Amino acid sequence: MDIFKEIGDELETLWRRNNYDEATFPTLAADALKRADIPARTSVWSVVEWCLGQTELPRQRDVHASFGDPPVTVYSGPRFHIDIYFWFEGTTAIHQHGFCGAFQVMHGSSIHSWYEFKLGRSVNTFAEIGEMSLKTCELLRVGDVQQILGGKAYIHSLFHLDQPSATIVVRTDKSPLELPQFSYYKPNLAIDPFFEQDTITKKTQLAAALIRAKNPGADRMIGGWLAECDFQTTFNLLRSLRHLFRSNQIDELFRLSEPESRFEKYLKIAEEHHGEDVFRPVFRHQEMLDDILKRRALATEPDIRFFLALLLNVEGRENIFGLMKQLFPGSDPIEKVLDLVYELANSRIAGTERSNLLGLENFGDADLYVLEQVLRGRSGNEIVEAFQRDFGSDADIGQLAEKENVIRSAMVFAPLMA
Repeated sequence: MDIFKEIGDELETLWRRNNYDEATFPTLAADALKRADIPARTSVWSVVEWCLGQTELPRQRDVHASFGDPPVTVYSGPRFHIDIYFWFEGTTAIHQHGFCGAFQVMHGSSIHSWYEFKLGRSVNTFAEIGEMSLKTCELLRVGDVQQILGGKAYIHSLFHLDQPSATIVVRTDKSPLELPQFSYYKPNLAIDPFFEQDTITKKTQLAAALIRAKNPGADRMIGGWLAECDFQTTFNLLRSLRHLFRSNQIDELFRLSEPESRFEKYLKIAEEHHGEDVFRPVFRHQEMLDDILKRRALATEPDIRFFLALLLNVEGRENIFGLMKQLFPGSDPIEKVLDLVYELANSRIAGTERSNLLGLENFGDADLYVLEQVLRGRSGNEIVEAFQRDFGSDADIGQLAEKENVIRSAMVFAPLMA
């Protein structure tokens, strides 16, 4: 395990010669990781064994595991440190960094998405409204290295595909000029997740207690507070309420109940104060993510899990097809999508008679044909003409149109339709 001390001491010397200029650190850190090639020289389990055998570890920078599952510091220097982060669950969280450095995939693989945020309006220091767009997306494998730039130059997400995945992170402690460290919520919101006020935190906890206790006056009391809340408190409270209102029942996954109706009342109160175009798009997008996440949690076949991970993290057919070509070289991405959709439609959920992993009942060959035409860029009469040409028979125009509408409006297909 001396490898971490070697790379840390080498990097300390190089950076000190550059007068600890943070503009140079990402390049220095990335180059050091590439030269050291740590994944080829040791494993994450060797790191664990080494840590458990030590009487005293290097100074741990994140003792309570606020980031990583868990994180462990393997080198602690005066101005930077080296962590290894374990990950057991994929997350779609999009964020920037209040520090800089570089990371390397040590174990597993990840979907890496890099975004731009075009500022529309600054609410205050801790909240902004704007427009997010995807710059690039790629599949990262063991040994791949990425620089970490501070601030808005590097807004990204990593969705870890394997359980576990692990990354080596070489990072500064904090870059004051790159604060606040925003988290981003598609399609339009940037919020500082580290800004807290004791009173607001406690009031949010009490609101949750009212909901959990099924207090008959909960909606009146919480609604009264919500009507007076500032922008950031409103968003954080809505997120908390939405989480409370959602259960883990399988029937809600397949729309046999409507868990959002009560949340809708709170959302309308917020919109009266802050406008109708801010929070609703964020929660609509989150609804789509939750829908796909639940399906992925029930899937076991690796190719299906990868496909659903793409739908969670990437928008647009070309972006999704590009990543599928990386994992399935030589395959036609459209044909591969159709195969995976067919498997989803024919995968039943244990304990249910009707529900499938796709979430669209009676999804058969005709539906799959319409989906193929949509993925090939056809619509309306073009699909009817293609059907007549391929099958040599008159098509039920109304039925084909209905199938196309269902496909285009289905949450599970929304990323492919973007």
